[in-house]
Amino acid sequence: MDPNVSRVLRLFRLSVPILFLLLACYVFLGEHVFGLAYVVGRRLRPRMRATLRGLYRLGAALFAFGMHASVWFACVEADGGASLCPRTRFEERRCLVATSVSALYCGATLLVERWANPMLELGQPTGLRARACAAAGLMLTWMTVADQQLCAHLLLLLFTSRRALVHFPAVEKAYALCMKLYTVLHMSRILTRQCEAIPKLAVATVAAMAVL
Repeated sequence: MDPNVSRVLRLFRLSVPILFLLLACYVFLGEHVFGLAYVVGRRLRPRMRATLRGLYRLGAALFAFGMHASVWFACVEADGGASLCPRTRFEERRCLVATSVSALYCGATLLVERWANPMLELGQPTGLRARACAAAGLMLTWMTVADQQLCAHLLLLLFTSRRALVHFPAVEKAYALCMKLYTVLHMSRILTRQCEAIPKLAVATVAAMAVL
């Protein structure tokens, strides 16, 4: 394996405890901590807020589509996409770069949306359960990237597709169901030892996808 690739994967492993602490703060910090976002949102005129909300959703969708396409074509599509046990391509720089950038994007999105949701009235769930599920999904993504598991790509594809298809809820729901079905089939192959992967991470991925 390329030394640079090994170094990046090692950084993912070393940053798991740090990410856990950051996500714990993300989950347990209440809405009053983000009071400034509510104040700014109330001071915006309704038309201005609606315009900014539309621009934010459009920009987030386009950016998420770019992340989704990069992971798909760099890491998944190269194997033909039909196999339930595709070869992971973490050792290839193109795939590793797409995976790393998408993982960082997912983490940044959680923080940005924590501010944008009350400011622009995005209407996204912000309760403790929703925050815990999102944090668990990102934590699992980080761990699966560190262990070079296909589940990392599946989680990234699900996360980015949710934002890329925000204007097409029916398509987004159907795509997410297909992604979850593929993950379940992939897990069954792993549990029956037809795929080389870590069984507990595959089971955890299916559980995380069920609530994401």
